[in-house]
Amino acid sequence: KGTGKTGRLMLLAKENNGVLVCANPHAMRTKATAYGLTGFDIISYYDYVQHNYDYGKMCFIDELENFVKSLGNNLSGYTLSTED
Repeated sequence: KGTGKTGRLMLLAKENNGVLVCANPHAMRTKATAYGLTGFDIISYYDYVQHNYDYGKMCFIDELENFVKSLGNNLSGYTLSTED
């Protein structure tokens, strides 16, 4: 926590005209504005999954583990590789 990962992810979304996917879009928009970052889409995990949010833009997911958990109770496991 507090290492700037989300700020860097927001910057990548902005630089790539992408979409930031997160748990709380309202709070994330407030945070982005505080960082001086505007001009990119911010949507919820729900909107990403339920509305098949894909129209050719790159998507950047904040807190991937929370995103996976948001998929529901029947997801019983996953792996995550962190390669350099």
